[in-house]
Amino acid sequence: MKIIYIIIVFIISSIQISLFSQPQYWNEQTSGVTVQLTSVSPLGNEAWVCGYSGTVLRTTNAGTNWINVSGGGIPNTVSLINIWGFDANTALVAGYLGTDTWVWRTSNAGVNWVQVFSQPNGFINGMVFRRTLPNTGFLQGDPVGGRWSLWKTTNGGINWDSTGRFLPQAGTEAGWNNSVYVSSMGAYSFSGLDTLLWFGTNNSRIYFSSNFGQNWAVQSTSPEVNSYAIGFHVAFPALDGLTGGTALMRTSNGGLNWVTQTAPGTGNFGGFVLFPIPVATDLISGYNWIVRNDANIYREFMGQGWLIDYTAPAGNYRHMAVARNTSTIWAVRSNGGITKCNCFVSEIEPTTTAIPDSYALLQNYPNPFNPETHFGFRIPVFGLVKLTIYDALGKEVVTLVNKELQPGSYAAEWDASVYPSGVYYYKLESGSYAETRKMVLIK
Repeated sequence: MKIIYIIIVFIISSIQISLFSQPQYWNEQTSGVTVQLTSVSPLGNEAWVCGYSGTVLRTTNAGTNWINVSGGGIPNTVSLINIWGFDANTALVAGYLGTDTWVWRTSNAGVNWVQVFSQPNGFINGMVFRRTLPNTGFLQGDPVGGRWSLWKTTNGGINWDSTGRFLPQAGTEAGWNNSVYVSSMGAYSFSGLDTLLWFGTNNSRIYFSSNFGQNWAVQSTSPEVNSYAIGFHVAFPALDGLTGGTALMRTSNGGLNWVTQTAPGTGNFGGFVLFPIPVATDLISGYNWIVRNDANIYREFMGQGWLIDYTAPAGNYRHMAVARNTSTIWAVRSNGGITKCNCFVSEIEPTTTAIPDSYALLQNYPNPFNPETHFGFRIPVFGLVKLTIYDALGKEVVTLVNKELQPGSYAAEWDASVYPSGVYYYKLESGSYAETRKMVLIK
């Protein structure tokens, strides 16, 4: 038993030393606006952002260019506070003016926006959708008339229905924008868990549903009153999670118990991104990122303490989210700033101490595969190494490796559980070297 324990500690320590010391590649994007941005909904190379003054932005090339698709039916007097992108052409955005709230939908890349929901004296906080049924969504807003505003759609947000979703208001409680979390929002989410819902309040409680909003349970966050944002390791069996108002709270059992944690920085929390780290066929607790109402992005690894991972040149962060199809993280700020991280979540390890004579990218194994496959490659000189996966159309799917490596032979792996069957390509780049190989995912 002691030998096994020592081996486990050594493995975890090795992963920590390897991953925690690696740069995370945060980069500033050029948004073209200076208004306060409030919400980001990234998919992969496609991402949608919204903000005040009716502002909506979209990118289809991973942030190289941002297109302003404001207007087209959305008044510039509306404050937009939550957005959900389905693909490069389709998105929903929610906002308010005074005491009224609306939701608009586009199906033509933001050229036109059609109002699909309105509520007098209401305030919509967030919209989320299932991974396995992507047109099935949940809409949550502050209580109206003594009941929480809870709605469901089965057609991608064209129509909304509140039937069977009665949840009475306790006292004068209300919610917070972007405090709605569904278990399919993360990059590593299992389809069997995509009916789990949480939303935050200003009443020392989080509401939780295991069946996508049909029934609700109360989870206490006392002594913390507010839960401005929520995030989970949704693929981890224990459902590790974070929430916070001015104090950071953590759970290791899906929210049944929340415990106060030491956290850096000041201001209200605006977003959490939690990454499990794939090791062989298992998932263990890994990287966590948080933003609060200041200029920093904070990171921890396996509960070993928080540090500043990135400091923005100006503005305070309002929200952050991980792409649903890649490991890319995006964060938006009060001055129109957008920050992006090509974060990696694939474990990479050396396979030999010998220094190779030349670059080489080996054929993945197994191939065809379902759902996991492994990659081997050789690097003869120190330098930046990038290993990227593309679909059959040449669209970037995920970056597995993006860091500086010492000379040596390495192994990496990819879990394609959430990706469709088909032909994929993987490309190794380092210095002037580039090589691409083909592989097939069969489910």
